[in-house]
Amino acid sequence: MIHLGSALHTAGFRHVVGTLWRVTDGTAAETARLFYDALHPDLHADLDADLDADRAAEALHAAALELRARYPLLPTRWAGYVHIGP
Repeated sequence: MIHLGSALHTAGFRHVVGTLWRVTDGTAAETARLFYDALHPDLHADLDADLDADRAAEALHAAALELRARYPLLPTRWAGYVHIGP
């Protein structure tokens, strides 16, 4: 089955973060902030810091856990994100 995430991965992107359903802009922004914070905790202090893309799955998992802790009764805020890649 081809969907946007798998199409990007097939096109050559090593790591892709996608959703299983439509999410709101606010939810996406909060998830992205938590994802990048988990991907590189010192990113805000060091703007020249390199991101370790091979930690993308772990970072998305950490973001989802944080969102689940914040919104345990709203799985639409945290359950729909997927990582596609190695």
